[in-house]
This record gives sequence, structure tokens and C-alpha cells, in this order.
Amino acid sequence: MRLLKLIAICSFVLTTLHLPAQTARHIYVSPAGNDKNPGTEAAPLRSIQSAIRLSFAIESDSTEIILRDGIYQLESTLEIGNEKGKGTLIIKAEHPGKARLSGGRKLSRKAIRRLTDRTVADRLQPHVKDSIYEIDLRSAGIPVHGLRPSGFGRPSLSAWTELFEDGTPFHIARWPNDTTVLIGKIHESGIGETREEAPYPVFEYLESRPERWAGVDSFWIGGYFAHGYADDMIKAARVDTATHTIHAAQHTVYGFMTGAPWRRWYALNLVEELDRPGEYVLDDRNGKIYFYPTGRKPGDISVSVLDAPLLAVENCDDVRIEGLVLECGRSMGIYMENTRNVLVTGCTIHNMGGVGVCVGHGSYAADKKSLKPHSAEAGGTIAHRMIGDLQGKVYEDVLFNRNAGHNNGIVNCRIYNVGAGGISLGGGDRATLDPSGNYVENCRIHDFNRIEKSYRAAVWMDGTGCRVSGCDIYNAPSMAILFHGNNHIIEKCRITNVCGEVDDQGAVYYGRDPSERGHIIRYNYFHRLSPRHRVTATYHDDGACGAEVYGNIYHQAGSMPVLIGGGHDITYRNNIFIDCPLAIHIDNRMQGWGANMVARDGIADQRLKRVRYDEPPYSTAYPELKAYWEENPAYPKRNLFEGNLFYRIGNLLSGRTEWAEFVNNWATASDPGFIDPDEPLKGFREDAQVFTRIKDYPTIPFDEIGCSLPANPSDNLPIP
Repeated sequence: MRLLKLIAICSFVLTTLHLPAQTARHIYVSPAGNDKNPGTEAAPLRSIQSAIRLSFAIESDSTEIILRDGIYQLESTLEIGNEKGKGTLIIKAEHPGKARLSGGRKLSRKAIRRLTDRTVADRLQPHVKDSIYEIDLRSAGIPVHGLRPSGFGRPSLSAWTELFEDGTPFHIARWPNDTTVLIGKIHESGIGETREEAPYPVFEYLESRPERWAGVDSFWIGGYFAHGYADDMIKAARVDTATHTIHAAQHTVYGFMTGAPWRRWYALNLVEELDRPGEYVLDDRNGKIYFYPTGRKPGDISVSVLDAPLLAVENCDDVRIEGLVLECGRSMGIYMENTRNVLVTGCTIHNMGGVGVCVGHGSYAADKKSLKPHSAEAGGTIAHRMIGDLQGKVYEDVLFNRNAGHNNGIVNCRIYNVGAGGISLGGGDRATLDPSGNYVENCRIHDFNRIEKSYRAAVWMDGTGCRVSGCDIYNAPSMAILFHGNNHIIEKCRITNVCGEVDDQGAVYYGRDPSERGHIIRYNYFHRLSPRHRVTATYHDDGACGAEVYGNIYHQAGSMPVLIGGGHDITYRNNIFIDCPLAIHIDNRMQGWGANMVARDGIADQRLKRVRYDEPPYSTAYPELKAYWEENPAYPKRNLFEGNLFYRIGNLLSGRTEWAEFVNNWATASDPGFIDPDEPLKGFREDAQVFTRIKDYPTIPFDEIGCSLPANPSDNLPIP
């Protein structure tokens, strides 16, 4: 069979090489095509991969693979590799948004039926018994992948089987439906980060609802069990109604705690809690799904299947992916590695179980048996086409190079309803400070944490010289942009309604490495960040250093819009703070509880030595770094706040004024000259008082902030 297929492809290529040059530069593909066709406009191919193979043999400065409207169901990853020809390869939708690459399976009507299993039906709440449907995926030949642990300190892996109706993802049935409940008395904290055989957590529930689950042999619980930046989801073993306790079946990184408002939990994947339209329960033991449709009858139902990227571009240059929709995979949308000048433009990536786009490889510790060290502290070996333990690998090895290539861009794209972050953007070389030039520009990224929450940002950046420009980022339980490395730029982004669940986290966040310098954060709009817990807009954590932050607008931007956690050489210039209870927090944590971080042989010392901070290129790029140990690194120094506007601010500073220099700032309760104080992006009036009260106040490009893509219903735009 393989030989016959190879002969057919060779015959196909030889035939096409005799076509006129103009025709040879365009290859057409259609879901109704045939791979025996020559790929012309009149006789398109059926397989995109066949068209990619054909393109390798075409001698042209530019070859276009044009996809006709329809759904292209993928059984495996589409691959563009080092066999690619020398010219530019373009894969584009004939009509933008109409060619859909799917990693799922659409189910026939006969595969969906009303629930008939009386054992399951008897567990349902009475008012929904006539509304629940059943899918027997095993009988349909579709594998069912059950829930897995998900949360802080765990690797980023493929999602479980997800259900979609009319292109909208369902969510696992849970209680409470829209909130969480406090953790009761702890019987066993279950801290599993020190030894594999530690006891599993046991805690008391405070409500009566868990009594309904007494006969259930397993279900799942999620929440923030200890720290407010560390969500988790683990399997539960049973409910003990005599002691009012829930017994977990797995460890967590930090165990269970009480005494803080974010230490809360919820239950999920219980038939007993399948009580709202848009919910489903996975029964992987029997290969079934039970679900509550959004209408009186189910619409078009699909499930995610493909456990791999939908598209992989590796070891090649000059590729353009344009106007496609990528959806319904259990893993990621697009993967790139060792590429140059690859552009993803005008695409929609949604309903994926993992990240939307990954630029650079990840890492994975496949044989790990305990949670110590957890995957936010240590990674495994290089892993292709996955993210895995990348967070811990970068933490453990600050020079980890993801082989992410150069000048790759994601532009004018919509990324939403993805499971584990929007874009993972590597690039550049920290050892040499060689910049990548990789970038994200004019994208709308929202609702990007359906499966994994903690440290799965809309954009993750690592390496050197990456850029995020003009994006709208919103609707997330955790952070918007998380970065490591050097010389990154974050500019002209509109960041709204993120960090909605967490404590001690920032919308834009980095930290714990004094060699990570040269960053620019400019002209961004931070709006409607939760003031409930310790939420920050720009967070320089645990001794972070060397950022220039200017021209940003902090409007109702959390409980402490700026947090400098003991670091140095951070400049805030010409920023605008509006309607915040507190503007700036600075502390000297490295003289207190963080002293071990800046002790000799501590984490700062290790990381500085790793990059050879006192030799070029670091000593020349960051001259102040060479004297790091000579100037008492525990004491905050050379932080500057100059020319900033503070309007309707409760308290200007939490901390001591000697930890930063304050020059030419203006705090006022009166309108400083906005065209509309409630919509500051409309800018200042020409006669605004701010221009006279703050010397040399610059012109801020208010009208360039945010994404310019036209709105559509799927954008789920936040309330202004």
C-alpha cells in the first residue's frame, strides 16, 4: 500500500511539472476533491498534506495552496518541514474564515440518543431527567480520554475529550455552577511535594450538597487549595458523610490550607451535578458522554480527538498561513520549531485543548513519579510538539534555548476558547543576547484558560528580543502576559478583566532573575482588574530588575497596579493611574523573607553565574549588573518614578520613599484634562492641565492602543 501511494504521488508530481508556470504556482484543495486530481482550480486535491508534498517540487518564488470552503478533518498533524522548496509557501483560505482544519469528529445523529441507562438516570436531579442525552463514543470507534490532574506545578499536556455544540465548547458539570465554596477543617493537608508516599488530603465540607455524592466511587475537585496563584484539580476518592469529609485520591503541590478567602474548592464530573445546559460528564470507564444540550434538541455535536498539533512547521523558512480556522484538537493549533519568516495571519484558533500557537519546543519529564520538584521548578528533556514542563525548565535552566527561530509572527489572529494559554513564544539566545525578532501583533486573545489556569498566559515569552504589540487580551482567571529572558517589548495592548480569580499575581508578570533585563512595557491600557485579592497590573516579582515602563494607563487596575518586589533599575515614566485604591507597592523583601534568594550560592547568584553577568555581552548591555554584588543586592535601588499622573488615587505608595526616586509627578482629585475621564483612551484635551503641571509631558498614542480587528460575536468583548 505504501509503495502504491508513493508511485501515485511521484506520478502526480511529474504530471504537474508539465503544467504552465502560472498554474504550477497555485494548488487547489477541496473537501470534495480527489488526490488523483492535478490540484488545479477545476480539479482540486482533497488532502492538504498531498498539496504540501506537491509544493516541494514546484520551482517558484511563491507557491500558494488555496483551500476551498469546508471542513478538513485531520487524522494526523499537517507537516511542513525541511523538504520545503526554496520559495515562499502560502497556505490560505479561498475565502477567509471558511476553510476549517479540525482535529475533532462530528457525530452523526444516530450516535446521539436520549439517556436510557436507568442507573445513570437515577443519579440525576429530577428536573433534568428528560433533558439529558448520551453518546456512546466507544461504539462509534472514538476513544474517550478522561480527566487528568491540572494546575500549578503540573505539566501542560493534551486535554481530555471535549464536547462542542454548534462550535461552542461545553464545560464539565460542576458544583457550585458559578462559584466556589470555602474549605473546611483540614484533617490531612496532604502536602505531596516532599515524598511520593505522603497521605492524601482530607478536608471537611461546610455545605450539605456533598451528601448526595456519598455513593459515588470517584469524582474530581478543583480550586485554590493553598496559595492564590496555584489552582489545582485532582481526583477525589469518596465522601464520608459521618465525618463530613472529602478524601482526595491524589496529591497537590502545596496541600490544603484554610484561613484565606481564596482557599476554596468545587466539585466536577458528577452526574448528580449535570443540571445546566452546556454541561457534560465524561464516563471514560464506559466510553460515554452524558450532556445537557443548549436547546430542546442537540445541535451539531463534535468531540475533540487529535492528540497532536493540527499544523507543524519545522526546520524551514518563508511560510505563510492565512485566513484559516483551526479547531477541535486536544493539543495545540500551530507548532513551529527552527523556523524563519513564518507568518500566521488572519487565522482563528479556537476550541483547542491546549495552547493556540507554540513557537519553539518544550520539555517533559515523562518518568516523574512525585511532585517534588514540581514542574514550575524543574523540567525534563527536550520535547517536540508539546509544552509540557517548559515553565520549570526555564526556571531550572535560564539559558534553555527552545530553537524557536527568527522573525516569526502571529498577526491579525483571533485566539479564544483554548485550554492552556494563547501563544507560547520562544526565540533568541540568552547566552549571546541574540534577538529573535519573533512577535505577536494585532491579535485578539481571550477566554484562554478552559483547562489549565495557573501560569498559562495569553502570551508567554522567553529567550531574547520578542515583542507583543497592539493586542486585546481579556477574560482570564490568571495573567495576560508572562515572560522570562531579555529585551522583550510589550506595547499598545489593551488588557482587561484578567487575574479574575487569583491572589498575588500580575496581568504582566516576570521575576526572580536579576539578569532578566532590558524590557520595555509601553503604551498599554490596563482596565478592570479585580481588586478583591492582591492583583497587580505590572508585577516585578522577587528581585526582578531592569524594565522601562512608560506611557501606560492603569484604570481600575487591581488592588496595587504596580508592584516592585525588592528589585533594582526599574523606571516608571509618564504613566497614568486612574481610580485605583493604591498606585504603587515597593518592598524590600530581599532583606527579609527573601534574603536567601540574594545570598551567595542562592538563586540570584546561580542565575547570574549561568549567564556570565560580569562578562560581555551582559556586562556591556547592562553595565549596572557588573556591580550587582558590590552594592548590597538586598536593598532596592535606582528605581525611578518620573512624570507620572495620579488621578483619583486612594494611596500613592505602599512602601518607603527611599526605595525609589520620585520626580515631577502630579497627584490630583480634579480632572487633569481628559476628553472623557471615564474613557481615558479618548485622550487629553489640547488645553489639558497635565501638560503644564508635569514638565515635558509627552504625547501618548491613545488611538493606537489595542487590536484593530473588527468585532464579531465570537469575540465575547468585555464590558467597558
